[in-house]
Amino acid sequence: MEFDAPTFLEAPVSQDMSKPIVATSALTAGQVIFAEAATVASAGGMEPEQGFHEEDCEDEECDGCAAIDESDDALEDVLDESEHDEVSAYVVAHFSELTAACESFEALGASEVRKNLFKVFHLIEVDAKAIDSFLSLDVVADDVAATLDAATGLRDAHPSAIPASLTTDQVAHLIGVLHKHSIPLEDIGGSGLFFFVSKLKHSCTPNASYTDAGDAIWVTAIQPIAVGEQITVDFFDTHYMCAAERKQVLTEEGHACACGVCSGTAPDLTRGFKCQVPTCPSGIVHPTNNDVFACTTCDTVWDAATVAAAVKAEDTLLTELEVDSVEQVLELAQNSPLHPFHHIFYSALAVLLEDSVAEQNMTEPQALALMTIQADALNYVVPFPHSEKVSVYDSIAQAHVEAGDIAKATEAYALAYQTCINVFGPESKTSIMFKGLVDNTPTNAAEIAAAYGFDVDDDDDE
Repeated sequence: MEFDAPTFLEAPVSQDMSKPIVATSALTAGQVIFAEAATVASAGGMEPEQGFHEEDCEDEECDGCAAIDESDDALEDVLDESEHDEVSAYVVAHFSELTAACESFEALGASEVRKNLFKVFHLIEVDAKAIDSFLSLDVVADDVAATLDAATGLRDAHPSAIPASLTTDQVAHLIGVLHKHSIPLEDIGGSGLFFFVSKLKHSCTPNASYTDAGDAIWVTAIQPIAVGEQITVDFFDTHYMCAAERKQVLTEEGHACACGVCSGTAPDLTRGFKCQVPTCPSGIVHPTNNDVFACTTCDTVWDAATVAAAVKAEDTLLTELEVDSVEQVLELAQNSPLHPFHHIFYSALAVLLEDSVAEQNMTEPQALALMTIQADALNYVVPFPHSEKVSVYDSIAQAHVEAGDIAKATEAYALAYQTCINVFGPESKTSIMFKGLVDNTPTNAAEIAAAYGFDVDDDDDE
């Protein structure tokens, strides 16, 4: 953890795990509600440290490909020496054979899942009563067959890896628990099992956020939360997903959401279309329950023919859009019946901006214009504090520094800082860093690098 925070048992929240977790006292925006260390946590498989690798990549200088091709040994899943005390002696001695056996089962295909399973086994070997906590957690019903298949196969191949007190059904349940209640941990490149954080309710319009650091997570209120109000977080980054994609993801993960979009009572802001009423040039039309398409400005409701034409244009763009240039995307956005805030255009903007950083094929004014559109879209579609806004404001601030407009850079850093406070809490390292950027805004690229703790390579300036 980056700072001291209440544990779940110390937090001002209800403690009955059989019921939704609610606030027991009024919470303010930016208040860290509680923190939790993972019960077990493990790194995943090897990932390229630099660059982005695609399977069909033909770039001979790709860092991702180089990392993968460097050595076949690098791809071998290993148990770090520091993890030996977290698993049984049998697992340490037979880890390679166990890995090979597990990889033949989909439910144990992920490195971090099987490592965490072996660590859970060890916890139960040390304390037989530990099984009760794991059995109290639910699993995804659709996963039961696959987890039982994996549990049976593991026991057949390596019975000594499993505590004798566990039935095969219980092993299957443990695998299911790891699938449903584990949360990705960016710092370690894997995942951890969290009893309390994972019991929070998912919502696409949450009132709290969670942040990981090492093998721990802390939860922060992003808006005021009243006594008795359920605490919700977005577990699946649904903020810019259309309703259909949200439904698919939540179904696969065994979660339900009661937000307005998912329940069909609020418009899907990720699907925006231009109002076609001549006197409403800035109106945006959104579908509610994929049925009623209405303008948020003039309240005009589209007829079936207008809806069909708009959806056809949407489907065509979704399947045929290839992002080639700034001019191409901006021209499409201007001439399309889709609004620039539509999720298709938002994704295209992200691709353009990512490519511009890697290839430097965009002018500073062009990049700044796209970032501004991105920020406007994000604030419209996601009307609550979100970590992605921090990244966008940060990029805008850096662009202003490069352009020499330090005052505007400070304004953008201030927006990032305020968002940080609400999303991460005031004591997080990120919040403290942006506070420093507001108070002492960099004036050039070298000062930006220094402020972020990056090493400046003199060769890059030659």
